[in-house]
Amino acid sequence: MAQHPLTFDTFVTGPSNEFAHQMAKRAAAGENMGQNPIILHAPYGFGKTHLLSATKEEAERLFPERRALYFTAERFLTGFEQHRREASLPTFYKELRAADLLLIDDVHRVALKSVERPELLEMLITVVSDGCERVLLSSEREPRELFEIDSRLRSYLASGVVCGIDPAPLSLRVAILERKLLVLASQGAEPVTVSLEVLRFLAERFTDSIRELEGALLTLVARIAGREVALTVEEAQAFLRQHIGLSERRVTVDHIQKVVCEHYQLKQADLISERRARVVARPRQVAMWIAKQVTTRSLPDIGRRFGGRDHTTVLHAVRRIEGLKEEDAGLNRDLEVLLRKVRA
Repeated sequence: MAQHPLTFDTFVTGPSNEFAHQMAKRAAAGENMGQNPIILHAPYGFGKTHLLSATKEEAERLFPERRALYFTAERFLTGFEQHRREASLPTFYKELRAADLLLIDDVHRVALKSVERPELLEMLITVVSDGCERVLLSSEREPRELFEIDSRLRSYLASGVVCGIDPAPLSLRVAILERKLLVLASQGAEPVTVSLEVLRFLAERFTDSIRELEGALLTLVARIAGREVALTVEEAQAFLRQHIGLSERRVTVDHIQKVVCEHYQLKQADLISERRARVVARPRQVAMWIAKQVTTRSLPDIGRRFGGRDHTTVLHAVRRIEGLKEEDAGLNRDLEVLLRKVRA
Protein backbone atom coordinates (compact mmCIF):
# COMPACT_ATOMS: atom_id res chain seq x y z
CA MET A 1 0.00 0.00 0.00
CA ALA A 2 1.38 3.42 -0.97
CA GLN A 3 2.51 5.68 1.80
CA HIS A 4 0.37 8.61 2.85
CA PRO A 5 1.97 11.66 1.16
CA LEU A 6 3.04 14.21 3.75
CA THR A 7 1.89 17.38 1.98
CA PHE A 8 -0.30 20.32 2.91
CA ASP A 9 -3.04 18.87 0.72
CA THR A 10 -3.22 15.76 2.89
CA PHE A 11 -3.01 17.63 6.21
CA VAL A 12 -6.46 18.13 7.71
CA THR A 13 -6.79 21.36 9.68
CA GLY A 14 -9.00 22.37 12.57
CA PRO A 15 -8.90 24.68 15.60
CA SER A 16 -6.34 22.44 17.33
CA ASN A 17 -3.68 22.81 14.62
CA GLU A 18 -4.66 25.88 12.56
CA PHE A 19 -1.92 28.19 13.84
CA ALA A 20 0.85 25.62 13.36
CA HIS A 21 -0.43 24.89 9.85
CA GLN A 22 -0.60 28.60 9.01
CA MET A 23 2.94 29.29 10.19
CA ALA A 24 4.33 26.27 8.33
CA LYS A 25 2.69 27.46 5.11
CA ARG A 26 4.07 30.96 5.58
CA ALA A 27 7.55 29.53 6.07
CA ALA A 28 7.19 27.46 2.90
CA ALA A 29 6.04 30.53 0.98
CA GLY A 30 9.19 32.38 1.97
CA GLU A 31 7.50 35.04 4.08
CA ASN A 32 9.79 37.04 6.34
CA MET A 33 8.11 36.85 9.74
CA GLY A 34 10.82 38.74 11.54
CA GLN A 35 11.59 36.06 14.10
CA ASN A 36 13.40 32.74 14.05
CA PRO A 37 12.76 30.00 14.80
CA ILE A 38 9.22 28.74 14.32
CA ILE A 39 8.80 25.82 16.70
CA LEU A 40 5.89 23.38 16.57
CA HIS A 41 5.37 21.46 19.79
CA ALA A 42 3.11 18.53 20.62
CA PRO A 43 3.39 14.93 21.84
CA TYR A 44 4.16 12.08 19.45
CA GLY A 45 1.61 11.48 16.72
CA PHE A 46 0.04 14.95 16.54
CA GLY A 47 1.21 15.85 13.01
CA LYS A 48 4.52 17.67 13.58
CA THR A 49 6.49 15.53 11.12
CA HIS A 50 3.70 15.86 8.57
CA LEU A 51 3.87 19.66 8.74
CA LEU A 52 7.67 19.79 8.49
CA SER A 53 7.69 17.42 5.51
CA ALA A 54 4.88 19.38 3.86
CA THR A 55 6.79 22.63 4.39
CA LYS A 56 9.87 21.24 2.63
CA GLU A 57 7.79 19.83 -0.24
CA GLU A 58 5.92 23.11 -0.72
CA ALA A 59 9.06 25.26 -0.54
CA GLU A 60 10.81 23.14 -3.15
CA ARG A 61 7.76 23.30 -5.41
CA LEU A 62 7.43 27.09 -5.13
CA PHE A 63 11.15 27.92 -5.21
CA PRO A 64 13.15 25.16 -6.93
CA GLU A 65 16.21 27.42 -6.97
CA ARG A 66 16.26 27.74 -3.17
CA ARG A 67 17.66 25.16 -0.78
CA ALA A 68 15.51 23.55 1.89
CA LEU A 69 17.27 21.21 4.34
CA TYR A 70 15.22 18.73 6.35
CA PHE A 71 16.74 16.66 9.16
CA THR A 72 15.31 14.13 11.54
CA ALA A 73 17.01 14.33 14.94
CA GLU A 74 18.83 11.08 14.18
CA ARG A 75 20.12 12.26 10.80
CA PHE A 76 21.23 15.60 12.21
CA LEU A 77 23.18 13.95 15.02
CA THR A 78 24.70 11.39 12.64
CA GLY A 79 25.84 14.18 10.31
CA PHE A 80 27.28 16.14 13.20
CA GLU A 81 29.21 13.16 14.59
CA GLN A 82 30.56 12.25 11.15
CA HIS A 83 31.83 15.78 10.52
CA ARG A 84 33.27 15.91 14.03
CA ARG A 85 35.23 12.69 13.47
CA GLU A 86 36.49 14.00 10.13
CA ALA A 87 37.41 17.40 11.65
CA SER A 88 35.07 19.10 9.17
CA LEU A 89 32.50 20.70 11.45
CA PRO A 90 32.93 24.11 9.75
CA THR A 91 31.70 22.49 6.52
CA PHE A 92 28.58 21.17 8.24
CA TYR A 93 27.98 24.53 9.88
CA LYS A 94 28.39 26.32 6.55
CA GLU A 95 25.91 23.94 4.93
CA LEU A 96 23.31 24.70 7.60
CA ARG A 97 23.73 28.46 7.39
CA ALA A 98 23.60 28.42 3.59
CA ALA A 99 20.11 26.91 3.57
CA ASP A 100 17.17 29.16 2.75
CA LEU A 101 14.97 26.97 4.91
CA LEU A 102 16.21 24.69 7.69
CA LEU A 103 13.89 22.12 9.25
CA ILE A 104 14.81 19.88 12.20
CA ASP A 105 12.29 17.33 13.46
CA ASP A 106 12.38 16.43 17.18
CA VAL A 107 14.92 19.15 17.94
CA HIS A 108 14.62 18.39 21.67
CA ARG A 109 16.58 15.17 21.05
CA VAL A 110 19.36 17.11 19.35
CA ALA A 111 19.32 19.75 22.08
CA LEU A 112 19.61 17.11 24.81
CA LYS A 113 22.80 15.77 23.21
CA SER A 114 24.19 19.31 23.04
CA VAL A 115 24.53 19.30 26.86
CA GLU A 116 27.53 17.01 26.48
CA ARG A 117 28.77 18.37 23.12
CA PRO A 118 29.86 22.03 23.40
CA GLU A 119 30.46 22.26 19.64
CA LEU A 120 26.92 21.06 18.96
CA LEU A 121 25.50 23.51 21.48
CA GLU A 122 27.25 26.50 19.93
CA MET A 123 26.27 25.37 16.43
CA LEU A 124 22.60 25.08 17.39
CA ILE A 125 22.57 28.42 19.17
CA THR A 126 24.13 30.22 16.21
CA VAL A 127 21.97 28.55 13.58
CA VAL A 128 18.75 29.09 15.54
CA SER A 129 19.50 32.66 16.58
CA ASP A 130 21.29 34.02 13.50
CA GLY A 131 21.39 31.33 10.87
CA CYS A 132 19.52 30.92 7.61
CA GLU A 133 16.47 32.94 6.57
CA ARG A 134 13.91 30.61 8.11
CA VAL A 135 14.23 27.88 10.72
CA LEU A 136 11.31 25.54 11.42
CA LEU A 137 11.65 23.05 14.28
CA SER A 138 9.48 20.50 16.04
CA SER A 139 9.62 19.41 19.67
CA GLU A 140 7.63 17.16 21.98
CA ARG A 141 7.32 20.04 24.48
CA GLU A 142 7.27 23.81 24.33
CA PRO A 143 10.70 25.43 24.76
CA ARG A 144 10.15 26.74 28.29
CA GLU A 145 9.52 23.15 29.47
CA LEU A 146 12.77 21.79 28.01
CA PHE A 147 14.49 22.10 31.38
CA GLU A 148 17.11 19.46 30.60
CA ILE A 149 18.80 21.50 27.85
CA ASP A 150 21.17 24.46 28.13
CA SER A 151 19.37 27.58 29.35
CA ARG A 152 20.80 29.75 26.56
CA LEU A 153 19.51 27.41 23.86
CA ARG A 154 16.15 27.14 25.62
CA SER A 155 15.94 30.94 25.61
CA TYR A 156 16.68 31.14 21.88
CA LEU A 157 14.08 28.49 21.09
CA ALA A 158 11.49 30.29 23.20
CA SER A 159 12.23 33.63 21.53
CA GLY A 160 10.72 32.57 18.21
CA VAL A 161 7.16 31.82 17.14
CA VAL A 162 5.91 28.98 19.36
CA CYS A 163 3.01 26.98 17.93
CA GLY A 164 1.34 24.32 20.04
CA ILE A 165 -0.72 21.56 18.46
CA ASP A 166 -3.58 20.46 20.70
CA PRO A 167 -5.35 17.08 20.68
CA ALA A 168 -7.68 16.84 17.68
CA PRO A 169 -11.39 17.03 18.58
CA LEU A 170 -13.74 14.25 17.46
CA SER A 171 -14.92 16.08 14.34
CA LEU A 172 -11.34 16.64 13.16
CA ARG A 173 -10.40 13.01 13.81
CA VAL A 174 -13.34 11.87 11.67
CA ALA A 175 -12.33 14.31 8.94
CA ILE A 176 -8.77 12.96 9.02
CA LEU A 177 -10.08 9.43 8.50
CA GLU A 178 -12.28 10.55 5.61
CA ARG A 179 -9.34 12.31 3.97
CA LYS A 180 -7.18 9.22 4.48
CA LEU A 181 -9.70 7.08 2.60
CA LEU A 182 -9.71 9.57 -0.29
CA VAL A 183 -5.91 9.56 -0.41
CA LEU A 184 -5.81 5.77 -0.49
CA ALA A 185 -8.31 5.73 -3.34
CA SER A 186 -6.31 8.31 -5.29
CA GLN A 187 -3.23 6.13 -4.94
CA GLY A 188 -4.95 3.18 -6.58
CA ALA A 189 -5.75 1.16 -3.49
CA GLU A 190 -8.56 -1.37 -3.80
CA PRO A 191 -11.78 0.56 -3.13
CA VAL A 192 -13.45 0.00 0.23
CA THR A 193 -16.47 1.52 1.90
CA VAL A 194 -16.24 2.42 5.57
CA SER A 195 -19.38 3.89 7.09
CA LEU A 196 -19.46 7.11 9.09
CA GLU A 197 -20.57 5.01 12.07
CA VAL A 198 -17.34 2.97 11.92
CA LEU A 199 -15.24 6.12 11.41
CA ARG A 200 -16.83 7.68 14.48
CA PHE A 201 -16.14 4.49 16.44
CA LEU A 202 -12.43 4.74 15.50
CA ALA A 203 -12.30 8.45 16.30
CA GLU A 204 -13.85 7.86 19.72
CA ARG A 205 -11.43 5.05 20.60
CA PHE A 206 -8.14 6.49 19.28
CA THR A 207 -7.93 9.95 20.79
CA ASP A 208 -4.27 10.59 21.60
CA SER A 209 -2.32 9.98 18.40
CA ILE A 210 -3.26 10.65 14.79
CA ARG A 211 -0.71 8.03 13.76
CA GLU A 212 -2.45 5.39 15.87
CA LEU A 213 -5.81 6.52 14.48
CA GLU A 214 -4.66 6.20 10.87
CA GLY A 215 -2.93 2.91 11.64
CA ALA A 216 -6.21 1.50 12.95
CA LEU A 217 -7.98 2.56 9.75
CA LEU A 218 -5.27 0.98 7.58
CA THR A 219 -5.65 -2.27 9.52
CA LEU A 220 -9.39 -2.31 8.83
CA VAL A 221 -8.91 -1.44 5.16
CA ALA A 222 -6.48 -4.34 4.78
CA ARG A 223 -8.93 -6.72 6.50
CA ILE A 224 -11.96 -5.82 4.35
CA ALA A 225 -10.30 -5.17 0.98
CA GLY A 226 -12.22 -6.93 -1.80
CA ARG A 227 -15.30 -7.81 0.18
CA GLU A 228 -18.74 -6.41 -0.61
CA VAL A 229 -20.45 -6.79 2.77
CA ALA A 230 -20.47 -3.57 4.80
CA LEU A 231 -18.20 -3.47 7.84
CA THR A 232 -20.04 -3.26 11.16
CA VAL A 233 -18.83 -1.56 14.32
CA GLU A 234 -18.80 -4.94 16.07
CA GLU A 235 -16.48 -6.36 13.39
CA ALA A 236 -14.23 -3.32 13.58
CA GLN A 237 -13.98 -3.76 17.33
CA ALA A 238 -13.08 -7.43 16.92
CA PHE A 239 -10.47 -6.74 14.21
CA LEU A 240 -8.87 -4.03 16.34
CA ARG A 241 -9.08 -5.74 19.72
CA GLN A 242 -5.32 -5.63 20.29
CA HIS A 243 -4.96 -2.06 18.97
CA ILE A 244 -7.78 -0.85 21.19
CA GLY A 245 -6.26 -2.50 24.24
CA LEU A 246 -2.95 -0.74 23.65
CA SER A 247 -4.64 2.58 22.96
CA GLU A 248 -6.83 2.48 26.04
CA ARG A 249 -4.00 1.51 28.36
CA ARG A 250 -2.10 4.65 29.31
CA VAL A 251 1.18 4.35 31.19
CA THR A 252 0.93 6.52 34.29
CA VAL A 253 3.56 7.66 36.77
CA ASP A 254 1.66 5.76 39.45
CA HIS A 255 1.95 2.54 37.43
CA ILE A 256 5.67 3.14 36.89
CA GLN A 257 6.19 3.62 40.63
CA LYS A 258 4.38 0.36 41.41
CA VAL A 259 6.43 -1.61 38.86
CA VAL A 260 9.72 -0.14 40.13
CA CYS A 261 8.79 -0.80 43.76
CA GLU A 262 7.88 -4.41 43.01
CA HIS A 263 11.20 -4.89 41.21
CA TYR A 264 13.30 -3.38 44.01
CA GLN A 265 11.08 -4.70 46.82
CA LEU A 266 10.15 -1.29 48.15
CA LYS A 267 6.92 0.39 49.19
CA GLN A 268 5.49 3.04 46.90
CA ALA A 269 5.57 5.45 49.84
CA ASP A 270 9.37 5.13 49.83
CA LEU A 271 9.64 6.73 46.38
CA ILE A 272 7.73 9.83 47.41
CA SER A 273 9.33 10.07 50.84
CA GLU A 274 12.29 12.25 51.86
CA ARG A 275 14.51 9.19 52.40
CA ARG A 276 17.90 9.61 50.70
CA ALA A 277 19.45 6.22 51.41
CA ARG A 278 20.89 4.68 48.25
CA VAL A 279 18.52 1.72 48.49
CA VAL A 280 15.65 4.18 47.94
CA ALA A 281 17.33 7.04 46.05
CA ARG A 282 18.52 4.93 43.11
CA PRO A 283 15.14 3.24 42.45
CA ARG A 284 13.53 6.70 42.74
CA GLN A 285 15.90 8.01 40.06
CA VAL A 286 15.17 4.98 37.91
CA ALA A 287 11.42 5.59 38.22
CA MET A 288 11.86 9.26 37.29
CA TRP A 289 14.00 8.28 34.28
CA ILE A 290 11.36 5.79 33.09
CA ALA A 291 8.60 8.39 33.55
CA LYS A 292 10.59 10.75 31.34
CA GLN A 293 11.01 8.06 28.65
CA VAL A 294 7.48 6.64 28.39
CA THR A 295 5.11 9.45 29.37
CA THR A 296 4.51 12.94 28.01
CA ARG A 297 4.58 14.45 31.51
CA SER A 298 6.75 17.52 31.94
CA LEU A 299 9.61 17.46 34.44
CA PRO A 300 7.70 19.61 36.98
CA ASP A 301 4.70 17.29 36.66
CA ILE A 302 6.86 14.21 37.25
CA GLY A 303 8.46 15.89 40.25
CA ARG A 304 5.07 16.63 41.78
CA ARG A 305 4.24 12.92 41.61
CA PHE A 306 7.40 12.10 43.56
CA GLY A 307 6.52 13.89 46.75
CA GLY A 308 6.42 17.43 45.36
CA ARG A 309 10.02 17.53 44.13
CA ASP A 310 10.99 20.26 41.68
CA HIS A 311 12.04 19.82 38.08
CA THR A 312 15.77 20.16 38.84
CA THR A 313 15.62 17.02 40.98
CA VAL A 314 13.99 15.10 38.14
CA LEU A 315 16.50 16.49 35.65
CA HIS A 316 19.38 15.39 37.90
CA ALA A 317 17.86 11.90 38.17
CA VAL A 318 17.44 11.60 34.40
CA ARG A 319 21.01 12.71 33.73
CA ARG A 320 22.36 10.47 36.50
CA ILE A 321 20.68 7.36 35.12
CA GLU A 322 21.69 8.26 31.55
CA GLY A 323 25.30 8.44 32.70
CA LEU A 324 25.25 5.30 34.83
CA LYS A 325 23.52 3.02 32.34
CA GLU A 326 26.42 3.40 29.92
CA GLU A 327 28.87 1.89 32.41
CA ASP A 328 26.71 -0.25 34.71
CA ALA A 329 25.59 -3.45 32.96
CA GLY A 330 23.41 -4.45 35.92
CA LEU A 331 21.52 -1.17 35.89
CA ASN A 332 21.12 -1.41 32.12
CA ARG A 333 19.53 -4.86 32.49
CA ASP A 334 17.22 -3.50 35.21
CA LEU A 335 16.09 -0.69 32.92
CA GLU A 336 15.36 -3.07 30.05
CA VAL A 337 13.32 -5.35 32.30
CA LEU A 338 11.42 -2.45 33.87
CA LEU A 339 10.61 -0.85 30.52
CA ARG A 340 9.18 -4.15 29.28
CA LYS A 341 7.07 -4.52 32.44
CA VAL A 342 5.83 -0.93 32.29
CA ARG A 343 4.80 -1.26 28.65
CA ALA A 344 3.40 -4.79 28.95
